[in-house]
Amino acid sequence: MKQKIRDFFKDRSIFLFVLTLIESILAIYMILSFVYSDSLNYSDSLLLQSIGIQKLLENMYSSTWWGLILFLLSFISIFSITSLVYKKLEYLFISILLWIVMGICSINLNNSLTVNLSELAIFIPIIVLNTMAYNKQKDKMTPKKPLVEIIKKTTKKKTHKKSV
Repeated sequence: MKQKIRDFFKDRSIFLFVLTLIESILAIYMILSFVYSDSLNYSDSLLLQSIGIQKLLENMYSSTWWGLILFLLSFISIFSITSLVYKKLEYLFISILLWIVMGICSINLNNSLTVNLSELAIFIPIIVLNTMAYNKQKDKMTPKKPLVEIIKKTTKKKTHKKSV
């Protein structure tokens, strides 16, 4: 069992694994939260005041954008899982771009500058963490050549001369 775990993390970044796990849990939680709040009728919603991440998104986005936001979150977690399983950096890059799209969608020109800056303050760390995970995974995937091979290649190039 330990060997399988070591083999899994041999070519994968632990940072990417943790980030993918957090993004997947966040996406599932948000989808279930919205499904639950959408299924409440008006009298129930007067009694229950929702707080937390669902309320934050409700304030950031209008209700017409909720479907798009849930769709983007689902794709972000799917692309992160796919990049983790198949070790492809392209999916992780798409995931970073989708976080940028979500940040752009949260900007509302009718809001004050401080509100827009505080919303960007939420997305900038997320984008930076995803970029760090991208770079760590890229470093894990690049093969490290031993110094002996590099020396052999450079000496072969110098010793081979054309005879005229």
